[in-house]
Amino acid sequence: MHLAHHNTGKDIEKPYVRSMRLCWGALFKSKVNAEVHWDRWDVVALGLALFAVIWVFVFKLKTFYALGYTSDLFVHVQLARSWLEGRGLLQDNCFGNHLAMHTYFLLLPLGFIAKPFGAPGLLFVLAASVGAAYFWATRILRLLGVDGPVAIIAAGVVLISPLSVAFYQHSGFGFHVEILAPALCLVLFYFLLQRRMLPSILTALAVISVKEDAPIAAGVLAIVAGVETWISSAGKAPRSRFNWPAAVTLLLSVFAIPLLLAISWSQSPTVYARHSVNRLGIVAPGSLSSPGALFVFVASNVTRWLASSVVRQWLWIMIVGSFGTVLLRPYYLIAGVLTTLVAWLMDRNDLLWTPRFFSTEALLWCVTLVGFASIARAAQYCSKRMRTAAVTAAIAITGLSIVAQVALVPYVYWAYLPRAASIYSPQERQQADAVFGRYRREAKPEEPVVASTWLFRYAHDRNLFWLDRMSGRPAPVWILGDSADSYVPLRISSDTINPESGIHIEDYTLIDRRGRFVLLRKRE
Repeated sequence: MHLAHHNTGKDIEKPYVRSMRLCWGALFKSKVNAEVHWDRWDVVALGLALFAVIWVFVFKLKTFYALGYTSDLFVHVQLARSWLEGRGLLQDNCFGNHLAMHTYFLLLPLGFIAKPFGAPGLLFVLAASVGAAYFWATRILRLLGVDGPVAIIAAGVVLISPLSVAFYQHSGFGFHVEILAPALCLVLFYFLLQRRMLPSILTALAVISVKEDAPIAAGVLAIVAGVETWISSAGKAPRSRFNWPAAVTLLLSVFAIPLLLAISWSQSPTVYARHSVNRLGIVAPGSLSSPGALFVFVASNVTRWLASSVVRQWLWIMIVGSFGTVLLRPYYLIAGVLTTLVAWLMDRNDLLWTPRFFSTEALLWCVTLVGFASIARAAQYCSKRMRTAAVTAAIAITGLSIVAQVALVPYVYWAYLPRAASIYSPQERQQADAVFGRYRREAKPEEPVVASTWLFRYAHDRNLFWLDRMSGRPAPVWILGDSADSYVPLRISSDTINPESGIHIEDYTLIDRRGRFVLLRKRE
């Protein structure tokens, strides 16, 4: 009797031990199913993605018309359109030859949207990238073995997390071409997990075309995909486990960086567009004679870089931004630290600024999705008591992570509200529309115009110049002024203007004035 009882106990213990082993093992490796077919949950994900596109576009457009954007959105409109207007590749009226600073080649096809629609066209592209990011995040989770409903919820949590929302919100500026990179990176990650060579190469080239440092994002994701497919196919021959598309993508990324820097360096700089190597904050301008000197500088200062405050901040961002899931794959922090390189070189303590953060954002998304998938798989092997404990812990960790993320980007609350951020009251916006509506009706698109900081919207598709960048530029025919502009160099009233601009206010006639806003036209 005793022996029989003992054997029964062993029979019960073995499945329990095996379940625990499978549960813990699943947390630290993925299971990639490259043959996931569409089902009704993918249709639901597509519908939610379209809703995200509409929601983001409406919010962006509302902020645009509420005069909530300035500067870089309008620079990008000119950069995208310049080659279609016969002004050359990536030319603008702010910096001049922008290619001397950044290789924004992805903007060239966007010119077909920016040419007819101006700034709203680029804002729609941004909104579409948000929807694409959500849909492909869902597909990645399905690829990693997550059930449809769980994948839809998990991708949504990542998309509406404070760091993601702040990234896409890009307060004050509205658009940078770098915002499009994370969605492209998710598509790349999906194809890399499937080991599809041609789609991976084409998507990698799209990512690389974003900017000269975008290959860092592509290369890091190639490493993540390569590791995930390797550990998910344990027991197979090394040749079967090796991810060749990931290896090719990594090589493309490595060779793309010096190539893009060389292209940029070959351009003639302008007064306002210095070479990117000469714009680094960590060294004096002109200290590095070429892109090659940059690589030597980085290699000789690796210790200084890794010990910097940028890397310390990044580690915290990776932990709270991934809801702690990066701790299931801590080795990705070694490769991922490359995403902090540009922020460290600029020495501006602005890692979370969108043009610096896009590589980290792409890595965060992919690591978080991989971690969520591992947790979902592990839950299948856990006992009911363990699953209850895991769900409780997940809710607590998610709450703490969200609080920590909000502390990192406290301004993000604007994006969760149904109203657009603007420095102007509704009455002031009505006054501005009344004054500058006359400019829209009477001015010719080709006539040069300058505007105060938050009034660029009225000239988004016109020949807009920057008042503090007028050296060698034609005198404007029109002036859109805000006499109470907080940025003094762009403050314009009926009788005062930035003297360094070279514009003489007495050469202009006051056309209209309401409240703080003035419209002036050059005398014939």
